[in-house]
Amino acid sequence: MPTRAIACKPALALPPHALTRDDVAVYAERVLGSDHRHLGRMKKILGNAGIDRRWLVQTIEDTIVERGFGYRNDRFIEASKELGEQAAREAIVNAGLQAGDIDFVITTSCTGFMIPALCAHLIPALGMTRTTKRLPVTERGCAAGAFALGLAREHIAAGGRNVLIVAHEFCSLTYQRQDFSMQALVGALLFGDGVAACVVRADDGTAGPVTGFAMESSQSWLFEDSWGYMGFEVKDSGLHLVLDKGIPGAVERAIRPVMLGYLDSQGLRGSNVDFHVLHPGGKKVIDEVARTFDLQEGALASSYECLRDVGNLSSASVLVVLKNTFERRAPKDGQRGLLTAFGPGFSAEMVLGRWTGEPTGEP
Repeated sequence: MPTRAIACKPALALPPHALTRDDVAVYAERVLGSDHRHLGRMKKILGNAGIDRRWLVQTIEDTIVERGFGYRNDRFIEASKELGEQAAREAIVNAGLQAGDIDFVITTSCTGFMIPALCAHLIPALGMTRTTKRLPVTERGCAAGAFALGLAREHIAAGGRNVLIVAHEFCSLTYQRQDFSMQALVGALLFGDGVAACVVRADDGTAGPVTGFAMESSQSWLFEDSWGYMGFEVKDSGLHLVLDKGIPGAVERAIRPVMLGYLDSQGLRGSNVDFHVLHPGGKKVIDEVARTFDLQEGALASSYECLRDVGNLSSASVLVVLKNTFERRAPKDGQRGLLTAFGPGFSAEMVLGRWTGEPTGEP
């Protein structure tokens, strides 16, 4: 039996401070002022975003205080170590492995800087071998989680063993108190904090049944003339979000040819996909995928639920959606799935595979 790369059930570690939609409305008015020109639009976006709650590494009161980049990056490092270790340990257990079984660690983040990277902390903290390969992915934004899964598949196809992926994002630490641009304000409404981890197992059929997403192929796609669509500008005060207002329309126009083009390259059509694991970059993106594939109501519930429960966690989001798929509506053995995320570049990352093993969630 050929060795398969199977993404096992992810783990999620959230910081302690919850932020509800009502909280955001109150603090938006406090920060902006009741007569600010963007306040009405902000409240409309908030009402339509599909986000009920997010989690913050600091209290909302501390988050909206103007802080220097060094202070916020120190909080990023502390939270990455603590929650990263927590999520990684759980993900390894979920995969039925020991830390010593991992031979490659990929960490992804775009909301702070660590040199050495988180993977250098995790290897000794978890008890992995000192020869474990490691790769920090720092500049792929929301697409990095899907990109890491594709890399894990390639590592195993080349003879590697098992891969640990840890996506650690603390988007609230990039909030700029004095930035009242619409893109910064929209980012403050959509993004949350959290760490998701996933182990990709090398399965040759000798260790018993493994349940998960068995990845078969992957593809990256860089959109034309899209450099300025999404990312960060690095200024003296830290990271300032770049979020072009044309992104929803551009993504909606591009989703159909890119995703269906990838399937066509694999000899498939949209109707051949039984389930989707879609990064919830925003409600409009999820809605457009539903239209593109003529999906029934509930088919993208795992993505909507990620957005509702934790907001957009950048690179960690697609792993949260995969976790929801395991827990709430796992597919049947052999059903084909497409995992997709969009991020800076502007780019798409797509992974095609099949579900293997018994359903683990609700029917």
